[in-house]
Formats: sequence, C-alpha cells, structure tokens
Amino acid sequence: MKEEQIRDSGQTTAAETPGATVLLGITGTVDSAMLQQRVQELGAAFDARIIVAAPGLSETNESSIQFRSYALPASSPENLPWIITSMAQRAICSLAVELQADVCVLLHSDLLMLRADLVQWFAQPVLEKRCDLVLPVYASGKFEGLLNSGILSPLSRALYGHRIQYPLPLDFSCSAEMCAKLGAPHPSHDLYADEMLWPATVAAVAGKQVYQFHVDVSHARQTEGIELRTALASLVGSAYIEMEKYAAFWQRNRGSRPTPVFGAPAKQAAEGDGVDVKPLIDSFLLGARNLQEIWGPVLPPVTLFELKKLSRVPPEEFRMPDELWVRIIYDFALAHRLRTISRSHLLGALTPLYLGWVASYVQEATASSPFAAEQRLEQLARSYEENKPYLLSRWRWPDRFNP
Repeated sequence: MKEEQIRDSGQTTAAETPGATVLLGITGTVDSAMLQQRVQELGAAFDARIIVAAPGLSETNESSIQFRSYALPASSPENLPWIITSMAQRAICSLAVELQADVCVLLHSDLLMLRADLVQWFAQPVLEKRCDLVLPVYASGKFEGLLNSGILSPLSRALYGHRIQYPLPLDFSCSAEMCAKLGAPHPSHDLYADEMLWPATVAAVAGKQVYQFHVDVSHARQTEGIELRTALASLVGSAYIEMEKYAAFWQRNRGSRPTPVFGAPAKQAAEGDGVDVKPLIDSFLLGARNLQEIWGPVLPPVTLFELKKLSRVPPEEFRMPDELWVRIIYDFALAHRLRTISRSHLLGALTPLYLGWVASYVQEATASSPFAAEQRLEQLARSYEENKPYLLSRWRWPDRFNP
C-alpha cells in the first residue's frame, strides 16, 4: 500500500484552526496526577482548546487545558476488555457531541499513545477536514494479531470496501459528525447486547474518508489470560453481528479501495524461536474427529471433504488453502445469522479450524521475511474479496449448498 507523509514532516500544528476544540478521551481509569503531567506538553503543540476526559477526574481548568470526568456505563464483571473499551469509546463520543468538539481523539488507558506527535497525527487530518476518521496501524510481528489479520481485517475489507488494517482499534480520532454516529446508543435488542464499536465500518457505510498512520506502539495483548475460544467467539461473533446489521450495504458494495496510510512502519523486532505448530495441528485434528455433528449442518459437503483430506496429510505438509479458509468463515457467518445451532457452540466449533489456519500460515511464513509474510496476508485478503460472490449466493439462498 502506498505510503505518504502528511505535509513535509508530519509535524504540522493546529495553528491553522485557532479556537478549535480537541477532546482527548481516555478509555479507562488512569492515575489523574500522571495523566495531568503527561498532557501538559500538548498545550504547546496545539493552538486549540483541549479538553481531557477520563473516568473519575477532578474537573479543573489549567491554562488552555480543561479536565473533565465522564461516567463509564455500567457493565457486567463478565464483560471482556474490548467490550468495556467499546462502551467507553461510545461514552466519549457522546461527550464530544455534548461539548461540540471539533475533533475527538480516543486513547487507550495505558497511555502509550499519549504523545504530542501521535496526538498531532490523529487530530490534524480531521481539523483540516481532510477526513472524518483516523486509525492507527500498530507495530506488530508476523505472528502477532493473527485473529485480526486472518479474519477481522480481510473480512471487513471484503464486506465494506475499506482496506483497514485494524478495524477494531484501541485508539482512533474522528470528526464531530462521526462522533454523533459513533456515540448514538445502540438498540437494546438481544441481537446487539454485546455490540462493539467498529468505527471503520460506520465510516464506510456513511461514505466517509478514512486515514491510517503507522505508530511505533504495540499495546499489550487484550486477549492475555482469556481462553482463545472465548476471545474468538466474542470478536468474530461481533463481526458477524455487524454483517447482519449492515447486510443491505455490503451486498451492494463491490471490490475495495486503498485507504491512505501515512508514516513509516516501525522496525520489527526479531521473532525469537518461532511458533510450535504441533499443538495447533493436534487441536485441528481433534476437532475433525469430534465436531462433525456441528460442522455437518454448517459446512457444505465439498468443504467437509476438503477438511477430511487435510486431516490426513503429514504435519509438515499441512496447508489450508485460502479459498477453503475464506469459505469456512463465510459459511459460519451464515450459520450465525440463521442460528443453525446455538451461537456459542457454533463459534466454539470454529476454534480448531482457526488453529488449523494459524498452523498453515505459520508453516508458510516461518522462513519468510516480514515483507513476504505481509504479502502472504495480502493474498489472503484478496481471496476474501474473490470469494464474496460465494457469500452473496449463500446469504441470499441459504438452503442451497454450493458444490
């Protein structure tokens, strides 16, 4: 994807928009003294009114910086971190609308992104009215974030037409108009009970311009300590809910277009000893033996046949073709929509298939350079697009199994 620089150096200031209001929202509880100390340098970087919002802050005004508190919505102790983050993001966007902010910059509560240069990158394109949404491209290794790069990102690209690397970001910025869309309360119907915030999807449906930029930041894994089955069910399940919600849009959308990416990718650290694929393949094989009663009603006979063949190859030759993997994701989306079986059982049965795809990718990418691994994932993303007619056919005529 083509990379450019904003202006000459990426160090523009908000002097061209004097009097603008920038809401800087932190999506979680932080130490207020530390937060106030960290934001002082922002005053020199922006010729704008800055409002910093976080839960539990004492509301004060210091020179050009105002501190505000917002209330986190009540949530169940069982809610996963990304659901809580989405709830906070909605609350911040609602506050931005209330305060009539010109741009809202939302940052994760670890404050790794709270740097003047990064906040500039987030705010400036929106203040200059060049776009309505700015998303980060986080620094990551070739074996990191595979749930995103294997499912969430290419699925979003094929459906909504934006080539977004992180469609479910922990940090982003948006315009006042986008804040109004993102901060709107979601329906209370059970279908959307755990709805997460997918800002790139909302922007695509609304026809808004999106920018991305590389950051030299990598947040701690949000899935740390959480079972893969639980994380996959929550994240992929949310993506499937978005599919149902915006089906009228993505069925009309054709192809995808590049989304501008600014800055230079961060240098990747050495990958260490690599990934042991044996337990991944073993999990796939266990699923192939024990989950036929679930896979059978969900997957067409040709897919089941391909999986059976895959379960018989030697481990060193284990490769899951892109088309097979993509059609599995699409078939599970249809079963999720139709509630062919309970959604929890359905998404649990996707887990060994996902681990099989991970094993296949790892075996292909282990000896590859980071660039080659990136190109391999681009090839997968194109397969999602190329197989979209299969999804359309199955979505519109669900009783027809494609041979």
